[in-house]
Amino acid sequence: MAAGEIFDNQGLVTVALKMKVNTDASAGKLYTDDGSGNGMVGATAALAATQKVFMALEDHDYSEKTDHKIGFVAQGFVRVAKKTGAGSGFKANARVAMSSDAGEVAKFVMGDVTATVNEATVEAANLVNVASVGYAVADAGDSDATVDMWLGKA
Repeated sequence: MAAGEIFDNQGLVTVALKMKVNTDASAGKLYTDDGSGNGMVGATAALAATQKVFMALEDHDYSEKTDHKIGFVAQGFVRVAKKTGAGSGFKANARVAMSSDAGEVAKFVMGDVTATVNEATVEAANLVNVASVGYAVADAGDSDATVDMWLGKA
């Protein structure tokens, strides 16, 4: 199976949503509204903390299309793009959050306030702690580019 595939129809919810102007999509990556209602963009931790995250079901090249509504999974068992690299693997049942790469997930790590406690560090830790987008349903190694997960709040 490749990123962007549905591996179990149980609890599946799909929708059609509009991409933001000049924004492409890749099947299996996660997207959310840009925060202003202008369309879907690659999901980041900050956006995921305040908005619903969706998985693209298809590739979309904005410059080659006239219809910019595409299919997304709002909730379900899906295979999504995962950040790769040392320490990026995780076990089944681990919470999944947005990585530092827009549209890709990583293992959830509890946010912590740094030694400098101020409004910015507290807000950053809070964003991390509310930005879980689901949980892994299978193990994923450091070099795996995808992970099977439940997309939606657990």
